[in-house]
Amino acid sequence: MNALHNLDLFAQATLSIVLEAVPFLLLGSVASGLVEAFVPRERLERLLPKGRLASTLAGLGIGALTPCCECGVVYLARRLIGKGVPPGAAVAFMLAAPVINPVSILATLVAFRGEATMAVWRCALVIIAGLVVGYWAGGKKAPALLLAAAAPVPACGCGQDHGPDHVHVAAPTVPGSPFGSLADAVPLAAILPGRREKIASAMHHAMADFLGMATVLIVGSMVAAAFKAYVPVSVVMAMENDLVLAIPGMMGLAVVLSLCSQADAFVAASFSTFPQAAKLAFLALGPMLDLKLMLMWRQVFTPRLVGVLTVVPAAIVFAATTILGVITGGAP
Repeated sequence: MNALHNLDLFAQATLSIVLEAVPFLLLGSVASGLVEAFVPRERLERLLPKGRLASTLAGLGIGALTPCCECGVVYLARRLIGKGVPPGAAVAFMLAAPVINPVSILATLVAFRGEATMAVWRCALVIIAGLVVGYWAGGKKAPALLLAAAAPVPACGCGQDHGPDHVHVAAPTVPGSPFGSLADAVPLAAILPGRREKIASAMHHAMADFLGMATVLIVGSMVAAAFKAYVPVSVVMAMENDLVLAIPGMMGLAVVLSLCSQADAFVAASFSTFPQAAKLAFLALGPMLDLKLMLMWRQVFTPRLVGVLTVVPAAIVFAATTILGVITGGAP
């Protein structure tokens, strides 16, 4: 009987998380597809300042206006660096955009029932990490950050040419990744570059991104639901009541689950009895560091940049959430 009860709890929790998150996945996918098809990157590149700090701040500003998921932002950042965008701007954009854009902020607010504290702290931590790593990258040249190779890579990482907009830069051709977008398997805009075809290309991007992100969301929701349904109560209580266990535990869970930044808030909110600082650690770190991102980084960035992207955001999130947890007394 207990096994049946646990299975029922598992199914209910999984379905609840998925149903709450799906509208935001769809909204983010459509918005991202429209940006990919209609926003000319060259114009943005001309408008960006060249100063180290100014360009980093500009990258954060663009990230705040660009609804995108971390699944596709890595190759976009690589392409921007290869085309002459200041590295600080591209790296800051890559780290912060998945969190500080309007869709992700709205999803976080809805997941936490309109409580703005979590959304504000989440954005603040990601912005700090983006500034630190972006400023560091701003002092480097592109060859010190990008892996050298001969063939071009498009923004979404599909390995296909995007058409007239495509610019050849030094980077490897990357085949479709199980974690990346499959939206350019048929690059419609490269064949028919009119407005109607651009809309069709945007919807093609959106459809593929949605399906890819939804798969990861379902898996992540099942893991979170399994944690609630099957992990012994004694283990859960130990993590709930001990910041030393809760914060690194939730950070590790964020890395392993590899959730989309437009859906992870619903998973975090499902851990309702955990300390607020631990849930914040989950929300802040996941979009900046997870398994799928590390696989993508190794394809396009030098080991030194990969190391910085791995260590610095994690250290900032751990330090900040630990301080917050001590100040708030581990309150949920």
